[in-house]
Amino acid sequence: MPTMHDEIDRIVFETGLVRIGAFRCRRELACFHDTGPIRHCCFVFPRTAVEIQHEHEPAFVSNPNVVPFYNFGQVYRRNPISPSGDICDWFGVDSDLVRQVVREFDVRVENRPERPFQLSRGWSDATTYLLQRRLFTRVASSEAIDPLTVEEIVIDLLERVVRSAYSARSSSRGTQITSSQRDTVHDIETVLSRPAEDRLTLKNIAQEVGLSPYHVCRLFRRATGMRLQQYRMRLRLREALTEVVGSKRALTDIALDAGFSSHSHFTDIFHHEFDATPSSLRLTVPSNFLIAPPLSLASQ
Repeated sequence: MPTMHDEIDRIVFETGLVRIGAFRCRRELACFHDTGPIRHCCFVFPRTAVEIQHEHEPAFVSNPNVVPFYNFGQVYRRNPISPSGDICDWFGVDSDLVRQVVREFDVRVENRPERPFQLSRGWSDATTYLLQRRLFTRVASSEAIDPLTVEEIVIDLLERVVRSAYSARSSSRGTQITSSQRDTVHDIETVLSRPAEDRLTLKNIAQEVGLSPYHVCRLFRRATGMRLQQYRMRLRLREALTEVVGSKRALTDIALDAGFSSHSHFTDIFHHEFDATPSSLRLTVPSNFLIAPPLSLASQ
């Protein structure tokens, strides 16, 4: 008999090497804050914003700009940010394979075989985010798809997001950020994760976090490498992408709901981010639908 956890966390594709799942947890559920230890070594692409806190680690904001990592048995808690709760898609990988990928960036992984993911999260670029959305949409539709193709793409995704996490850590080593400043960046990310219809101004953000507008801009860019507007725009586009590839809603309605002034404005910004127009992603799936640039090119 299916359990509550099985209803919240559903596997949509599985081989002996990889699993792909859909996690859907409404914020009003009694188990929202704690759904138990992680049952798969996995990396996650959130669709909504929540606060995640791994055991014995600082909390962080998980949203469509972020890729959280979880080791098997990971204990963690979540707190709500988005009204929709925690909606995300996860990609589980055999732990031995995870260690092989992480070893390319951290040879010390051999000293912690039970915890190959040392970092709690990384970032996803536009190419990686689009690739995982395409893959998840295909496997979740129950369309016949070659298991070898899926496994290879999941491994490609894993390498991409692990590379991004270690690259971000390397680039931030020379940046001195205090624990208090990290807390402030966390608060800024929480504000930026609000729904698109919430009109934000720099003055509003500064008042909420208790800094001047200048120091908000300066601190956020030092900590994340992104401008406030860039971070917020990526969130809006990624949330809209889910609607574009996963629904039949009119593109104009999606554009307006995402906070864009017109369909044409939305299309221009969307194309610049994903190198594809919203309408092109809704056409009949071509044979190269799941093809992405090689990692060495996409990461340059």
